[in-house]
Amino acid sequence: MAGFTTAFSRTTLDSAIVDGDKVQWSENGSSASAHVAATAIAAWDASTNADPAVRSNTGATESAACDADAITITHFAVFDTTGATQKTDWTALTASRTLDTGDKLSIAAGAIDVTLT
Repeated sequence: MAGFTTAFSRTTLDSAIVDGDKVQWSENGSSASAHVAATAIAAWDASTNADPAVRSNTGATESAACDADAITITHFAVFDTTGATQKTDWTALTASRTLDTGDKLSIAAGAIDVTLT
């Protein structure tokens, strides 16, 4: 089976994941949390010249404040800029994070990676 070239993969990934796409947070790995709003990613790095190509967020950012006590965020997924269309599978966080009212999630530069596979 033939696969995509690295150049085609990079072009496809760079056009599919765009500045302003939103990260939704999940408490169960299958649906968005009702307690932490989606976080817009201001900018993404150009995809890497590798197989698979990887695109990552360029700057650190922070989520909106949690509006409930004692929830645990376990996963994230990238959605389009409106937050309506899911673009990536739910992905487990490196470490789950328990939030109380007013807590925010900190996202380091390069912490959100997207590939075509």
